[in-house]
Amino acid sequence: FLTREQASSYGIPPEFFVRAVGRTRDVSGDALTPDDLEALEAAGRPTHLLSLDGKPAEAYPLAIREYLKRGEAMGIPERPVVMSRRPWYKMEVRSTPAFLFAYLGRRNVRFIRNDAGVVPLTCLLCVYPLSSTPHYANALWEVLRDPQTVANLQLVGKSYGDGAIKVEPRALERLPLPEDAIARAGLVVPQ
Repeated sequence: FLTREQASSYGIPPEFFVRAVGRTRDVSGDALTPDDLEALEAAGRPTHLLSLDGKPAEAYPLAIREYLKRGEAMGIPERPVVMSRRPWYKMEVRSTPAFLFAYLGRRNVRFIRNDAGVVPLTCLLCVYPLSSTPHYANALWEVLRDPQTVANLQLVGKSYGDGAIKVEPRALERLPLPEDAIARAGLVVPQ
């Protein structure tokens, strides 16, 4: 996970990166826009995730092979999560989610519209609408932002001290969406 400057300094071609966000606090509002991503880059935050498939290292450009050698010298292939991958540098491929969910916090557990087209690291959950039509996504966004939807997170999350709540991915699937919010938004669930 690199800054634009780091990626450039290693000489890794841009097509081997996906745009990403790595910290919940890097997303201050309820939408992440391309301008927000540019502001993160200007502040020196990483937004480029090296995303390699399972090809042999020799199939990649020299800059990537050298970068992988540095990782091997640092012992990265022996780290617990990485050592289960084959090859160790192969990344999980996710489609870009329409929405992100900040799943842990006291006051800032929220849904975020992903207008920047990023993938999250482990700090945020991916939320994919049942339909990819703009109308459906916009209507769902209105329902997700509804105060009653946010209040319902307590029904599926784990409460911790000082009002902190954590919502796991499978629990988020069970989040009740308020019928009145669904009706106001004109959300029709695809069959």
